[in-house]
Amino acid sequence: MRRSKKALFYGIMAVMTLAVIEVMAQAAYLIAYGEFNGGGPAALLPEPAATDDAEDDIRNNWVILHPYYGYTRTDPGYLLNRLPLRREDGVVLIALVGGSVGRYVAAALQSALEAWFRDNDIPLRPVTLELASNGMKQPQQMIQIANTLALGGEYDIIVNLDGHNELIVSQDNYFQYDVFPFFPLWWQELVTLTAADKLLVGQIALERERQERLLAAARVRPWRWSALYGIISRYRLERSERRLLTLNHELAVTASGEYSLERQGPQWDFQDEYELRRMALRVWYRGSVMLADLSRTSGAEYYHFLQPNQYVPDSKPLTDAELAVAYDPENRAIGIYRDAYPQLQRLGDELRQQGINYHDLTQIFADSRETLYKNDCCHLNARGNELLAASMVRRLEPALRKRGALAAAAVAEDTMAAGTALDAAEQDTSPIHAVNKLYFDVSYTAEGTLRYSRDDCRAADTAAPFFMQITPLDAADLLPAGAVAGYNSDDFTFSRYGEITDAAGRCVMEYELPDYDIASIRTGQYSLNTGEALWRVNLTLDLAFEVERTAAGVLRYYRDNCLPIHLAPDFFLHITPADAADLHPETAEYGINNWDFSGFNSDDGIIDADGRCVIERELPDYDIASIHTGQYSNAAGRLWETRIDFEQP
Repeated sequence: MRRSKKALFYGIMAVMTLAVIEVMAQAAYLIAYGEFNGGGPAALLPEPAATDDAEDDIRNNWVILHPYYGYTRTDPGYLLNRLPLRREDGVVLIALVGGSVGRYVAAALQSALEAWFRDNDIPLRPVTLELASNGMKQPQQMIQIANTLALGGEYDIIVNLDGHNELIVSQDNYFQYDVFPFFPLWWQELVTLTAADKLLVGQIALERERQERLLAAARVRPWRWSALYGIISRYRLERSERRLLTLNHELAVTASGEYSLERQGPQWDFQDEYELRRMALRVWYRGSVMLADLSRTSGAEYYHFLQPNQYVPDSKPLTDAELAVAYDPENRAIGIYRDAYPQLQRLGDELRQQGINYHDLTQIFADSRETLYKNDCCHLNARGNELLAASMVRRLEPALRKRGALAAAAVAEDTMAAGTALDAAEQDTSPIHAVNKLYFDVSYTAEGTLRYSRDDCRAADTAAPFFMQITPLDAADLLPAGAVAGYNSDDFTFSRYGEITDAAGRCVMEYELPDYDIASIRTGQYSLNTGEALWRVNLTLDLAFEVERTAAGVLRYYRDNCLPIHLAPDFFLHITPADAADLHPETAEYGINNWDFSGFNSDDGIIDADGRCVIERELPDYDIASIHTGQYSNAAGRLWETRIDFEQP
């Protein structure tokens, strides 16, 4: 009994001692960090699976070096890793450039644009092209647009959402990593590494792994609630962060400390952060002016938005939740925004004076009491992105309405052009002088030519020159002279191509089309005196086949008026078995069997004398749930597609 009492006494003393230590540790934590320990270091940093930090892109090898933009995502489907897109009827292409705030608002912007066109009853489909990436800053946005335009890309509207990275990242580059301030972020980690650099990279990876272990341990209960453990863990994490900064700085220079042009860029000495900031503001301003010029010359409209940020003075009443996770009173951004924001405002006024659609969005949350910011950098939660996107769309309305009006005018023009030719006897003037009237019927032929034909043809009808504008499916087929316009052009006369004028006064001419895949054709006649079109028509080739399953168990593709362009693209044929046991191992994870085949050939189909083509493919003998098939081009993606679902017995 005496031994039990003694053990109980020592146990109580130990608990009381630990309690006193915890109370003292909690007081020390409060003195050191200005708050009580509320869950240990785990409460200070996000869960690894929930982070969207730009640093994770490079840490997890999600970005790679790019020769023009500095870096790009490793995803081959990312827009900047593919051939640029071209304008098409019924679609409004909106290019969104900028940093991570632009990247994360892209989906909300797409939804807001779709809602705007739907609410305004405008039958156009907006497509938001997400070109923004974490850490991007001027002049990268300008370089992205210039390069994609040079490659044949086309945009209707170019939107630049920036401001934060231009001010912050330039200083990080120069003062932390000893890298030219206008090089892309983390340039020193992406360029070719020496043996000494690889050793540093390994140390950085090891330090980051140590951080992850510390955080994982700090999230285990009940230790995360211990103030003593919190002080120790937080100290170790802060020390690890300091070591990472040191290692990254060392990585910015060679192991011997010698200057490296490849790693550090031009040697441009700035006396202090204020001189660097002035330079960063000038680069931001010039980049926007150049983007506006590029947009204007390419036929797009340019909008520049200064992004909101919680550190802009008096820009938002922060909620308790935002103060806890999205506001760091020690963040250097506070001083930078306080000093640089008035300068940004003055430069923004100059942009507006030059006729640029510039909008300062830093005050859009000034009256909001909602929790919108989610971290202490600049990023918004889902509700914040929704409000930001809505604000952008309101300011984009003039450009959106203009695109709607242009589309409506084009439809009206094509409707007029599709009408029958006017009888010359009913006109006060020769029909060749009437504008936007189709005086020749224009159609494709089975031989791959374009046929122009007209009844009651007179000399005046054939005197004016013809123009031809052919847009290839693949931008690689553009001739040098057509790279900027986006189409290959040709002017010719009626007598150039095997014209026929018969006794009945009917005239016919055939234009031999090029052998590359064609997306669309615009053709007509124009006046030599004024250069204006006398009539014109747009032709977009219907590529689709009818598809059916025959009683013999084969899949038949067929169409009338079959041309070479219908036969060249590859076919995709994806079969979903009724029984998962019939899935092939290599495609089982997608739930299909891949039966893709090359374009039309003598083994697969026939072309009869009337120009009708038929292709038959033998189907497998297992039960089929559905078939998804069509044709595709490496340049333009899927050209047409259809799905067939089968009822199961």
